[in-house]
Amino acid sequence: MKPSPRVLIVDDSEDIVTMLTHALTRHGFVIDSAGSSQEALARLDSAVYDAAVVDLVMPGQDGAALASALRQRIQGLPVALMTAYARSPLLTGARKAGVTVFAKPLSIQELVGFLESEIP
Repeated sequence: MKPSPRVLIVDDSEDIVTMLTHALTRHGFVIDSAGSSQEALARLDSAVYDAAVVDLVMPGQDGAALASALRQRIQGLPVALMTAYARSPLLTGARKAGVTVFAKPLSIQELVGFLESEIP
């Protein structure tokens, strides 16, 4: 039997992390979370991820830069950015890098569809 896909959720909002953890767990994903870019990068030392869901605007390193760093460490990692900012200049570079962007509030079904289609 194939193991459940492991997804890293990175958001400085505990409410968002809790909501996504509950929703994605119900869909069969194993979830780890981090409240900052630094914490997320540290998690790569102890776990292997099949995908990441990252908030765009966070204190410190922004989500677009984190998505790039994650993809440098794990080639081909599917990364979804979440944002409430439809016109952020950070989005242009993220989209060019092949990162999928979801507007907040998130559609769990769309996010699950993305994860299921991107994780082998």
